[in-house]
Amino acid sequence: MKKFLAVTIFLTLLPVVVFAQSATSDGKIVVPREKNVFANPSDNEFIGKIGTGYAADPGKFGLDVSLNYIYNLDPVFVFGLEGDFFWVQWSNKLEDVNAGGSVNGSLKAETNLYTFPFFANAQVRLPFLKEKLFFEPSFTIGLGYAFMILDYSSDEDSGTDFYSGYAWQAYASAAYKLVQNSAVDFVLDLGYRGIHPDKDNVEIDMSGFIARIGVRLYI
Repeated sequence: MKKFLAVTIFLTLLPVVVFAQSATSDGKIVVPREKNVFANPSDNEFIGKIGTGYAADPGKFGLDVSLNYIYNLDPVFVFGLEGDFFWVQWSNKLEDVNAGGSVNGSLKAETNLYTFPFFANAQVRLPFLKEKLFFEPSFTIGLGYAFMILDYSSDEDSGTDFYSGYAWQAYASAAYKLVQNSAVDFVLDLGYRGIHPDKDNVEIDMSGFIARIGVRLYI
């Protein structure tokens, strides 16, 4: 009977002892809480996006692919590094030719612009609007540098030139989570990117609007 009473008293006092040990020296109570590994397992994020961008000088839309690493300073302010691939292709009709008889043709020039912009981004997120808007809005500003390869070929000539120059971008994003505890968000970007690569005082304006969709996940 004495052993039973001793065990009962011990089990009764055990939560009190644990609670007392969780108190700090200044009197505040620290409540340990396990992190939700599904909703927010890390402060590091990876974002992959694909879409289209407009280039002013060619006057064409092209394929735009973006890879981003994001570090969360807090729920509102984040910092990131971004590497993009922007590809614009078009063909120009140079002149009509007559190959003899009734056979006619034309000379064409094929041009490909491969642009590689790299950015350091600062982003402001507004998670407190998620319940009202059903998505998380954010705004991003980035500064960086771009490298561009101009590859052209025709029936008469072909060659490759290299350009480079400073770049910047500003865009708004919306992140939507299908399931509340999912670690994956779907992201939409709409904005503007300025790229002005040059070589030997010749500048090609690759600036224009961008629109991309992708996924954001924790790493």
